[in-house]
Amino acid sequence: MAKIVVIDFETTGLSPNLGDRATEVAAVIVEDNNIIGRYQSLMNAGVTIPFYIQQLTGISNAMVRKAPSPQKVMQELADF
Repeated sequence: MAKIVVIDFETTGLSPNLGDRATEVAAVIVEDNNIIGRYQSLMNAGVTIPFYIQQLTGISNAMVRKAPSPQKVMQELADF
């Protein structure tokens, strides 16, 4: 069976044209119904996370304050 990568993003909203950005990404590699690799990182996109999104995702502004940049995280994800 082929390997499948499942990727999930948490964001500040659904409108990138209005400034919404990703705050977290997670990925798993699945082969033969087994998870064989995992990646997860918060990211600091330099935008404020609205309170209702903090409540929904559990990700606060304080949590992403010292997180790596989206560019660094996306490169790590691509390498993964």
